[in-house]
Amino acid sequence: MTSVLALYRNHDALMNMSSNQQPTLILRKLSVDEYVLPKIHTKKIKRVNSERKPFSVNPFPKLGTGHGVYVFENQYFKYEGEWVKGKKHGFGKLLLKDGTYYEGQFNQGEITGTGFKFFSETKCKYKGQFLKGEMHGRGIMEFPDSSEYEGNFVHNRKNGYGVMRTPLTQYDGGYQGNMRHGEGRMVYAPMRYDKTSNGDRYEGYWVADKRHGPGVLHCADGSIFDGNFDNDEFHGHGLYRHISGVIYDGMWLKGFPAKMASKLHIVVENTPMVIRQGTPFTITVQCLNDENEVVGDEGREIQITAGFKYYQPSKGSALFDMIEDVEDKPIDTPFGYQVVHYPLTNQEQENDGPSEEDEEQELSQSQTQLDLKEDEDENQNNKEEEIKEGEDGEKLAENEKQDDEKEDGVDNSGGGVEEPDEIPNNTTTETESVPLPPPVPNCRSEEGVCVWNEVYLAPAPPMYRPFVAMEEAENDKKSSSRGKPAINKDDRRSSIGLQRVVTAAKIPSILDKMRRQKEKALEEKYAKTGEYVLMVHDVTNPPFLGRTIEPAFLLLKLKRPEAKKRAKKEGKKWDTSQHIRRSMVATEGSED
Repeated sequence: MTSVLALYRNHDALMNMSSNQQPTLILRKLSVDEYVLPKIHTKKIKRVNSERKPFSVNPFPKLGTGHGVYVFENQYFKYEGEWVKGKKHGFGKLLLKDGTYYEGQFNQGEITGTGFKFFSETKCKYKGQFLKGEMHGRGIMEFPDSSEYEGNFVHNRKNGYGVMRTPLTQYDGGYQGNMRHGEGRMVYAPMRYDKTSNGDRYEGYWVADKRHGPGVLHCADGSIFDGNFDNDEFHGHGLYRHISGVIYDGMWLKGFPAKMASKLHIVVENTPMVIRQGTPFTITVQCLNDENEVVGDEGREIQITAGFKYYQPSKGSALFDMIEDVEDKPIDTPFGYQVVHYPLTNQEQENDGPSEEDEEQELSQSQTQLDLKEDEDENQNNKEEEIKEGEDGEKLAENEKQDDEKEDGVDNSGGGVEEPDEIPNNTTTETESVPLPPPVPNCRSEEGVCVWNEVYLAPAPPMYRPFVAMEEAENDKKSSSRGKPAINKDDRRSSIGLQRVVTAAKIPSILDKMRRQKEKALEEKYAKTGEYVLMVHDVTNPPFLGRTIEPAFLLLKLKRPEAKKRAKKEGKKWDTSQHIRRSMVATEGSED
């Protein structure tokens, strides 16, 4: 059997006790082989330690309260500051081995309160409120690119109201999860490097850092959009007032109007459009989309111009040298040829030109005078001898050549017919140049339609290139086709017969000259008859949403003024009986 005796730890103190104070050892048998000593109750001293295992190189302050320095076990953290009962409490500084540090308030061992934190990796600086080691509450975050955020934080993220200032923007409004969210205002700096216009200002709602919902965008160029946004784009109903003057109020889809004008259309019944000299005409233009629907935008600037077919002058000609440095370039048309600008005006023109009927009457009177002259020549030449066949041919050719070279009259020495020096019946030509009229002003669309009233084709400017080129080509054609007429040797004509032929041949040429002079006089007042091209362009500046709609072209057929219908004067009716009586009276008188 074995027994165990329990002894006091402090054996010396027990020996110094008096006999009366010494306790009596009472052995209590628990079992055959085991005995225990009675318990002695002593006071236990409590040791104060930090909340972490003590591996400090410096001793803690007495009872863990006061100022002290502590290096944690992993050697990554170091704290220097105030302690309360072994916990960081009060003001202190916590340093991390990578250079990040916090300096501020601690509460019960946690970073809670107001403080300053430097992030070594991002070089950001935060000053504000903390909660359990996280940025939480009001604070200011400074970024290395001089950006700054001042506002609320929740669990290290921007949340709630705040103001974000960057070198390019300034935003003040709501945040959620570090992103702009809710109502806010964004002001863009004058200089930007992305697609957003410089100096824009937006006031409205945001979702996930993008404009979303109702808002107003004030662009730097003066354009204003008031409507709905979706994913940073115009989407839904909105009113857009563009700086160019265009106003669109309607639905938008992904940044563009639901109905976007893409082409211009000239409203006309027949093609080509027939117009008259000195008579105004009206032009109506519509703005259509790809489905040929009229788009009701307001304020689009539309321009109308006219053009005439471009004739390429031959190299080396005077016209070629003259226009070599002219900036007005030919314009392509869908009609298979190019045109150059022709003046178009809405200035009223005096419609005092003769009508086709008046002109035909003047020409018929001129021809009558030529017939009388021909009769006189015929009576005078009855006494002359017949000329030979060869001489007849030479004289005929010479007379025709003189007709082409002379414009004032015909040499009566050989042809027997004298042309008048001036156009009969008081036909005059103007020598003074007419100043160019002002062009037709541009028109602003109203509900997608533009209308021009009282439009004219103005007289051609001096030395108008297409007309000069046409005249040169016509002269070259005449000179190449000029030659001696063929004379039939078997046909023996007398001098009288020959002169009749010459005179008859000269009459059409004289009429042509008269017509040319008449046309020349009209061209100084009106445009030259022929085919023109009307051109309509979108000149909105700057282009609406960066797009210019397609132009439109129309053929114009310019003709002379319409002949005025004159009422027929009713003459006296023919009285046969009265005519017979007068004849009988005249016969009886002669017999007497």
